[in-house]
Amino acid sequence: MYKPEDFWKWFGQNQSTYLTLGEIADSQRDAAIDTMQQELEKFCAQLYFEIEGDSEDHRGELIISAAGDPDYFPQVKTLVDAAPEFEDWKIIAFKQAQPIGFKITYEGREFDPDDTIVIPLLNDEFPDSVGVQICFEDFEESNEELFMGGTFLMLEALIGEEAAVTDIEYLEVCKVPLDIEDIEFLMLSEIQEHIAFVQNQE
Repeated sequence: MYKPEDFWKWFGQNQSTYLTLGEIADSQRDAAIDTMQQELEKFCAQLYFEIEGDSEDHRGELIISAAGDPDYFPQVKTLVDAAPEFEDWKIIAFKQAQPIGFKITYEGREFDPDDTIVIPLLNDEFPDSVGVQICFEDFEESNEELFMGGTFLMLEALIGEEAAVTDIEYLEVCKVPLDIEDIEFLMLSEIQEHIAFVQNQE
C-alpha cells in the first residue's frame, strides 16, 4: 500500500524540479505535472494539486485538493498532516480563499461574485444553518450544471474549498426572480459575512 510517507519521500527527492516550473520548457513542465499527479494518485486517485509561490518568503506552496468532494477531505488532511517540514515549501490542505475583486471564466461564461445575487433561505428549526439560492439572469434548467460549477468555483475562491462545502448546508442555483426588488438579497461577494452572521444565531 502506498502511504503518505511514500509520497513525501518522492516529493522530497524531486522538489527542486517543482520550484522552477515557470523556468522550464512547456513540454518539460507538462511532463513534471503529469508525473506528480500520477504519484499523488498512488495514494488517492481523487486528489489533485496546485503549485503557487509565496512572494514574501520566496517559498513554493503545494496545495493538496479534493476538487470540492467532501468524501475525500479526510485523505487530504491525512496526506498534509503527514508532510515533513520542507525548507522551501509550504504544504497546504485545500484551495484557499483569494483576495476579492476577481472574476472566473468557466465553460466560456464569466462569473463575477460582485454581480451575482444571493437570496438567503431561513430555517426556523435550524437558525444557524446556511441555505442560499444563487441567482442568474440567464439561468435555464438545461444549463444548471454550468451554473452550479461556476458557483462552486466562485465560492471556493471566496471562502476556500473546505468552507465552500462544509459551511453551506443547502445551495440552489436558479433564475433571478421577477420580483427580486421585493426580496431581501445580497451579492455573492458578501457570502463570508453572511455565513458568519447565520452561524452565530442562537
